[in-house]
Amino acid sequence: MTRKIRLAALVGTAIFTALAPGCSQTPFHDDSYEAEIPVALEAADLGISDASASATLDGFSETLVVGGRIDSSVVIEKQVPPQLIQRVISVALDGRDVDTSYFGLALSFGQYEFVDTDLAFTALGANPRSDGSITMEEAERIAREDLD
Repeated sequence: MTRKIRLAALVGTAIFTALAPGCSQTPFHDDSYEAEIPVALEAADLGISDASASATLDGFSETLVVGGRIDSSVVIEKQVPPQLIQRVISVALDGRDVDTSYFGLALSFGQYEFVDTDLAFTALGANPRSDGSITMEEAERIAREDLD
């Protein structure tokens, strides 16, 4: 019986050791973007205040989530113009190499209401996932586009 317990403990330890590094909430990259992106967004005169940037972990994939409170005058039926979304992405990624798989926006307006970015992302040629994020490759392409 003790042999089975030891074997089970050994197998459990091996599985934990193999999976633990991938389950860490600590990003494996420079996190200076957490301070730089909010400052850049608030300075860009886009009508965004209380800006934030952080990486979230879902399984083994990280998502850069950029957020803030947006001036409600630009929001129509929980939507904002794709050009504004493009500018937000452009400012957020400008000169930064953020090593995440996905990019998401969390823009609030009013009290407890969030902008639905799916239509804007689609209009910009991206394919939003079920959580509303897009791939970092799509975000980088959008950031480089000149829509003006």
